Formats: sequence, structure tokens, C-alpha cells
Amino acid sequence: MDDHVIDCCSLLNLYTGWSGLTELRDLHRTWHICEAVLGETEYTREYGPDGTPVMIPLDISVLTGNGLLLPARPQTEAEIEDYVSFAIEIDDGEAQALAIAKNRGYVLLTDDHKAARVASRPEVAVRTTSTASILRDWAQLDRRNEARLSEVIARITVLARFGPRMDSPDYAWWRRYFQG
Repeated sequence: MDDHVIDCCSLLNLYTGWSGLTELRDLHRTWHICEAVLGETEYTREYGPDGTPVMIPLDISVLTGNGLLLPARPQTEAEIEDYVSFAIEIDDGEAQALAIAKNRGYVLLTDDHKAARVASRPEVAVRTTSTASILRDWAQLDRRNEARLSEVIARITVLARFGPRMDSPDYAWWRRYFQG
């Protein structure tokens, strides 16, 4: 399978939905995370003892330490130039992930509309995927995964405060599993 680089919002969406990221292993892909995203990923939300969402610290070093996420940083002049260029339009984490994806031929996992739009430009031409697409792929691997989709999508919607935009091709699919 293809190498993927994950931006901050998608990382937080999946982490929140699954209460971790070990499910990424099920997809048999290589997952990279750039240093700018590591710097942005400090907290997530979880349900507290009384059922209300609370902020909790997030230790991504555990996931990079066990080899699930491979740290990446811009190394070539082209990657650095693209990073700086993209950072004019999008946040640092998305810009760095996009620069790495472009120059290494990786797929960019992003839920950021602006980053996906920049990635689709002919001069950038980076393939993208989304949280919804990853969840679809994961659900198709095993009926038990599919049975968990409503819970996972509810956690992402409530805790990560994310759902596909109404004009997204993923919107109707997402709403089928989240009726909140």
C-alpha cells in the first residue's frame, strides 16, 4: 500500500474516534507524521467521569516510539521551499505534510478543505484521503469494525467537533452513522 502522511486535524479525528490509533495498523499502510504536526498535537478531548467532554494531554511520542507513526521532516531544498510556499495559504502542519507528500509521492490524509484544494492544483498534484475514507476502508476489513462505526463517528463528531461539510461526498455516509 501507499505511504501516507497525516495532518493534525485528521490525526486528532482518528485518535479521538478510536481512543488511540492502533487501528491504523489494520490498514497495512505506512503512516508518517511531520514534526510540525507533532508540535501542534498536544491535547484531545475525552469524556470525563460525568460524561462531559474534557481536555486531556496527548502523548504522540508513544505512537512514534512504537513505530506506528514514522516521524518526517522536510529534508530537501524542494521540500523546504514547498513548505514555505504552502504555509502562506494553510497552517504549518498541513503545509509541511503537503510538502512532504508532494515531494515523496505520499498520500495526504487531511480533512482541511483548504489543504485539499491546494493539493488538487495541477502543479501540486498530491493525492488526498480523509478521515471518512479511512474509516470506510477500516470498516470494510471486518464486520466488528463496521459495528463500531456509529460509536467512532459519534466520538469524532462530539469530541473532535468534526464532521464532513454538507457539500462533501462523505456527508450522507457520515450522517447515516451519526444521528446526533
